[in-house]
Amino acid sequence: MPAMKLEQPGLERGGFMKKSVKIGLAAAIALPLLAATAIHLFVDANTFRPAIESRLTAALSRKVTLGTLSLSVMTGSLVANDLAIAEDPKFGQTPFFTAKRLRIGVQMKPLIFNRQLIVRSFEIETPQIHLIRAEDGTWNFATLSHGRASQNTQTNTLPDFPVGIITIKDGNATIEKLPLQRNPQVYGHLDVKLEHFSLAEGFPFTVSASLPGDGKVAVSGTVGPINPQDAASTTFDAQVTIKHLDPVVAGYVDPEAGISMVGGLDVHIVSDGMNVTSDGNVHAEHLILLKGGNPAPHPFDIHYQVVHSLMDHGGKVSDLALQTGTVAIHLKGTYQLDANVPVFDLKLLAQSVPIDGLQALMPAVGVKLPNDAVLKGGTLSANFGIKGSAKDNVIVGSYEIENTQLVGYDLGSKIVGIAAKGGIKTGDTTVIEISRADMRITKAGSESTNIYSVLPALGESTGSGTVSPSGELNFHLISKVTSAKGLNKVGVNFLTKLNSTSASAKPSTATGIPINITGTAENPVITADVNGLVNGNAATLRSKGAAILNKTGLKKLFGKKNNSSSTTPIQ
Repeated sequence: MPAMKLEQPGLERGGFMKKSVKIGLAAAIALPLLAATAIHLFVDANTFRPAIESRLTAALSRKVTLGTLSLSVMTGSLVANDLAIAEDPKFGQTPFFTAKRLRIGVQMKPLIFNRQLIVRSFEIETPQIHLIRAEDGTWNFATLSHGRASQNTQTNTLPDFPVGIITIKDGNATIEKLPLQRNPQVYGHLDVKLEHFSLAEGFPFTVSASLPGDGKVAVSGTVGPINPQDAASTTFDAQVTIKHLDPVVAGYVDPEAGISMVGGLDVHIVSDGMNVTSDGNVHAEHLILLKGGNPAPHPFDIHYQVVHSLMDHGGKVSDLALQTGTVAIHLKGTYQLDANVPVFDLKLLAQSVPIDGLQALMPAVGVKLPNDAVLKGGTLSANFGIKGSAKDNVIVGSYEIENTQLVGYDLGSKIVGIAAKGGIKTGDTTVIEISRADMRITKAGSESTNIYSVLPALGESTGSGTVSPSGELNFHLISKVTSAKGLNKVGVNFLTKLNSTSASAKPSTATGIPINITGTAENPVITADVNGLVNGNAATLRSKGAAILNKTGLKKLFGKKNNSSSTTPIQ
């Protein structure tokens, strides 16, 4: 009996379906590849290069050149291996902008079937951007997108060039000044995003970059329309945030100026095309405001309001408030940025500011107290004019300190030749009822005149003096010593009378004992100027001789000089 053959139609149908699926998948993979190959055979991407270069050149008013173009069907873009935007001839021949790769997103259907180029986006990879500021304040990018004047009108127009999105990835921007300097400002890892870009309308943007010294900057806002006469005068509204800013390392401040800090910035900047208004806050740590100063031990907040003129390259500081806690010192004035050396004319005003709140600021402005002493209580008032540049300026004005105490330093015990025999005692706290002076500070040092101070333990002191750039003191005062007792009081009174008739040079016409202050602020030396009195009254002393010294007790009062003693000048 022949064998029975069993057929399973379902299995045969299933195998056919599997084959169909495989064929479908193969077709799905092959057809795009075949299409891409066919497009490459019939579409030469380089034929679009002249048109793209021409449109970009017209839009930017600069010669734009592209490298070889290739078509990426999968990403829907034309890819150029090189991009270069020419420099304004007034700033040199080095290209203003270069990049190794440019991706131009295009609409594929019009490109393939109609040879029509419709640009959707630009993506620029690792560009190098060279920004230059001339001595007259103009920038090399100011002539970008210059329109051409119409024959019938005096207005400039631009051929609009709308693009959906423009992105820059991992760029590098260098900012230099003419004449070229050693340390240009460098922004690395630059990322830029321009959405709905148009030359004729405003558009949103975001920018982020790295600064030397681990700083980070982020900017966002709106910009445009592009000013066809001066791109640097284009209107914008932006919020700027900078973290871990070191202005010296970043190249904003000359190291020789002596100003430094590490901090953050949060500022709102608005430009109407003529003036730029900036209103923001700076949080500063390790702040130094004067060459020779030490970093402030506590952070400071600086709030400022500035209006800058794009035409005059200068501006007005409406207010700059240096704040710590409830204490604020205000600066107002003007500045000028011509010739790449910013100069300013500012006024500093402090009105009855509590001294306790200023302790952290004193090191930053170079104020030094002896033996880690501190001032407690009382107020400071100051009025100074500051003119010049950060590197070379003149500070002129006056200050007044009222009702404070120098804690941690025994002034009375350190006055050589007077306190030890005259009974002047202050303990470890010296009370200062008032201390005021006129001052002039330059890079050659400081000069104090019209010094007037009242210390209950010592009396009134008047005079003048100087501080050298290295910190050496040279002060000449006349003190009315009112706390001497007994025989020592007789000696003090005699010296006071002797000084009033002395032929020697005196710092003022006030009566009292002449005192010299030398050494440094950290280790001052205060001595009575007995030699000056002796030289000025040589004839009188020779006639009276030892009898005067014995009778008045001067031999005891001004004994052997102790050069190791020191104290602080009251300025």
